[in-house]
Amino acid sequence: MVNLLLCLAVEGGLSSRVIENIRKAAGVDELYMVVGKSEELPIFETYGECILRENAARGIYDERQLNPEDNIPLEDDIIQYMNQYSMEIMHQQRRFELYPDFQIESDWNNHYTVYMHNLFFWYNYLKQKYITHVFISAIPHEGYDCIIYYLCKYLNISVQLVHSCFIPYRRYPLNDFKVDEPTLKAEYGRLLKQYEHTNIEEIPLEGKTAEVFKRWSSLQPDQMKPWYMRVDPFIRRLRQRFYETNLIRIWKGILGEAYAEHGVSSAFFKISIQKTPQLLRMIPIAWRRWRFVRPVKKLSVKFREYYQSLAVEPVHGEQYIYFPLQYQPEATSNPMGGGMYADQTIPLNILSKSLPADMKIYVKTHPEQLSLMRTQDYYDEIARIPKVRLMKIETSTYELMKNAVAVASLTGTALWECQFFGVSALAFGYSVKNLAPLTYHVRTVEECKEALRKIALMPRKDVIKELKIYTKALHNVSFEVQDMEKGLTRVITEFIGKDRASAFDERTDNEKENGR
Repeated sequence: MVNLLLCLAVEGGLSSRVIENIRKAAGVDELYMVVGKSEELPIFETYGECILRENAARGIYDERQLNPEDNIPLEDDIIQYMNQYSMEIMHQQRRFELYPDFQIESDWNNHYTVYMHNLFFWYNYLKQKYITHVFISAIPHEGYDCIIYYLCKYLNISVQLVHSCFIPYRRYPLNDFKVDEPTLKAEYGRLLKQYEHTNIEEIPLEGKTAEVFKRWSSLQPDQMKPWYMRVDPFIRRLRQRFYETNLIRIWKGILGEAYAEHGVSSAFFKISIQKTPQLLRMIPIAWRRWRFVRPVKKLSVKFREYYQSLAVEPVHGEQYIYFPLQYQPEATSNPMGGGMYADQTIPLNILSKSLPADMKIYVKTHPEQLSLMRTQDYYDEIARIPKVRLMKIETSTYELMKNAVAVASLTGTALWECQFFGVSALAFGYSVKNLAPLTYHVRTVEECKEALRKIALMPRKDVIKELKIYTKALHNVSFEVQDMEKGLTRVITEFIGKDRASAFDERTDNEKENGR
């Protein structure tokens, strides 16, 4: 029996075509889905039972679904198990406090209610629907999906994830984000042996992966810089989170394809007239967005300016660990930072206690950071940590990297980029960067001290060949976002098929044992 729960079904990703392919290839008995958009519910409801993401995120279910008389109560064992993740999950829910489509009230009692509703509902849902397999199309980070993920661990339900790579536009499959991905680890080991005596120029990379590796290995900041940092990162993040509010840009978006196809022509003007009602419908939407985003932008600018008032320039000749703060809220810090380490004052305090007296920590805020998850008090708290110096936003992150003793972060991109300069990385969180050649995974003061001792004894070395091999390994075990339909179909079909094969082998072994 295969009863499959899919999270998150949306036509732009885990689409109806993928679901159709899975049903044909994997032989699913019952299908259940968390659906991303209300307008797409009718599409997915033809395949099975659906729950709208907006309702799940807010813990809103009908009285029948939350009725204690018809459901299994939460008892001590499950409550105690989930308590270790409860703060982590409630902090994930905070991402919806300033969300343009729907909101969760910021009151902590409300967050607790949302958490408990979701814990009660999904515990019962997984058990009463006899769910055997769960697929989550990202590292769970929205509260309700993390509850599903940890409940699967507790109930021994098979779970499969995919997540974005540090190779742009690629995703890789994994089962547990806190465990070094065994397939990637094995592929990296295999390729290290294969190319042990091969010159770096002769190690092949494909397409976009070859292009991005060339930029990384150039050691030129303008080339190494990710695509999303090539425009004003603060404005880009505002638009990404709250959507476009400028009517001229909205109009360009509506007519972009027509202009690309026809240019300024009679056909273009005809299409413009036809699409004028679409623009008119966007005017009140843009107004609502602007009213929503305006106070967020104002507060974000205020916090950036306050941060800048505390920040200083690097001190020439000073030894330091570079710690770039990660953008929040994101899965890269919660849950991938590992529990409450998503509060970056925790790893900073650990690092501070690990350093010799003459070494500093250079901390730089993320240039995209908005007001959510930040306050003036938070920056004050970081600035008070012994040995910490806050760096000006305009200070080059690449200059800070290459002159550092080491780079520290939860899971940030800097952990990967610094290694091209021969600089070691201290990774407090869990990501594919932890398998890279100069990474030390640390969680405690003693682990930090031991990593720094090894770094001090080891002169900087060129590991670009190993980084190229690791990039190739990650490319080999991942798939391109452009091939989402094919990639997701393969991952989910193999996920279900692997479990069936394991169950068959187990039954065969039991039968042989009983035969004896």
